[in-house]
Amino acid sequence: MADVGVTLSPRSVGRILTATLLQPHRQKMWLTSHDDEFRAKRDDVLHVYYDTPPDEHIISVDEKPGMQALERRYADIPMGPGQPFVKREFEYIRHGTQVLMGAFDVRTGRLFGYVDDRRGTLRFLGLLDMIATLYPTGRGHLVCDNLIDHDNDDVRDWFDEHPRWTQHFTPKHASWLNQIENAFGQLQRQILTRGSFVSTADLREKIYAWMLWQNGHASPFKWNYRPKSWDLKSAPASAARN
Repeated sequence: MADVGVTLSPRSVGRILTATLLQPHRQKMWLTSHDDEFRAKRDDVLHVYYDTPPDEHIISVDEKPGMQALERRYADIPMGPGQPFVKREFEYIRHGTQVLMGAFDVRTGRLFGYVDDRRGTLRFLGLLDMIATLYPTGRGHLVCDNLIDHDNDDVRDWFDEHPRWTQHFTPKHASWLNQIENAFGQLQRQILTRGSFVSTADLREKIYAWMLWQNGHASPFKWNYRPKSWDLKSAPASAARN
């Protein structure tokens, strides 16, 4: 600290950092949404979660891309006495990636959809057709982000042809408002992070098997986010498309 005229030993610096609970060697990343319509879009999605009538569907949709079919070259060494964690060899074999075109029923907590080699508008339209088939009656709400695959002329035409469904957009860089991200997080932790897959077909089969198991034990997420400034009586229409 000679540049500010103060002389301290490394030990003194360490004591100061310890006393003030500062950890300059660590950092935490976050992404702030600078969407000009953040409040309108946020409130629209929250009104969907809290105020939708019981007889209407709430479906969160998104893609989970880049799911890697990684095969571990050597088997994991399991936990045991004196070794409280699994040891995993670093080397692996790449077999390609897959994309989950996912839909999450907010009311039931069930995740469904299909796995494909890539994403795109046609695949998103296929997911929308699946949703419309699985929910043949009643009005419904679809929550998604602003990816171009979700917001273009072809998608708008689909909603024009299916007027009982309303599309709601989360603000830019606010994917945490989309409840399917919580389900994707469970998939990542329980299957993808620790998995070893000998092929993309193996990866697909294990994802489908997990979804069937998960849906057999499903329950809705306990969603309780309510910003202090939120006006319960205002339901902005600018963020939704009928």
